Amino acid sequence: MQLGLRIVFSVAVFVLVFSLTCVFAENGQEVLYEGDSIYSHITIEHNGNQRCMLFGRYRDKRETCIDLREPDASIFEYTALMFVGFLFHPETKDVALVGLGGGYIPTVFRMHLPTIKLNTIEVDPLVYKLAKEYFALQTTETQAVIVSDGRQYLQKNEKRYDQIWIDAFNTDYIPVHMTTKEFLQLVKSRLTKNGIVVQNVHNTNKLYDAHVVTFRSVFSKVFIFEGKHSGNTIIVGSDNPLFTPSQFEQVVKLGWSVGKNNLLEEANKYVRMPNIRQVNVLTDDFNPANLLLHEKR
Repeated sequence: MQLGLRIVFSVAVFVLVFSLTCVFAENGQEVLYEGDSIYSHITIEHNGNQRCMLFGRYRDKRETCIDLREPDASIFEYTALMFVGFLFHPETKDVALVGLGGGYIPTVFRMHLPTIKLNTIEVDPLVYKLAKEYFALQTTETQAVIVSDGRQYLQKNEKRYDQIWIDAFNTDYIPVHMTTKEFLQLVKSRLTKNGIVVQNVHNTNKLYDAHVVTFRSVFSKVFIFEGKHSGNTIIVGSDNPLFTPSQFEQVVKLGWSVGKNNLLEEANKYVRMPNIRQVNVLTDDFNPANLLLHEKR
């Protein structure tokens, strides 16, 4: 009887140790945190010098990562691409960022653009908590994080920005109320005279075409920057940008770069005539965004 109990106990210990080993060493990745917020399932993984925040239960796609040795180095192509906004508006003083993630973009602002005022709007309080705890996110006199829905925040606050960046989407789910013509009209009303909106989207699904068509229904000038090493595209919309892609080399010669991000290299990803299918504009009344998200182009 005692032998049987010892065997059962040994097997239980083995299973426990094996399970922990899988959690902490699967593919060389250490899971620092895993849990549910009111909006998403969130995992924090650590692998070598990289720390990543993942959304969803499959853990097969990293949404935001930081190199702990070089926190201003862009691991993902799209995060470097978003800084082309400063080529359109190098005189920027105020920026709003919708979507925090692990806080790579605010970290670059803190390290290299400390005089620019940055308001980051993040809907999920747990994301903000984890960004501070695991990614060393810091706020400063010029940088604030507001826990709020991005659309509601812009609706309630009439402050105008030189740039509004939207990085609130992931590969599994789209907050549809921030994809519509009405939302972009609201964003436009919160821009300064030469202001721009910069949005990160995925270009491998049918939602991409709808994004671009919807931008074109609101802004007189829409610019597309397609990632060369990823499925990401940056859409820039404006009615009156200070500079356009044909003038970017002139801006770069004036000394515009942002940390380790080579803005001229990113600017060369501009696509003058993108292949966009004619689809319906997304509106508050018509918005199949999450269906289109899962349909390949």
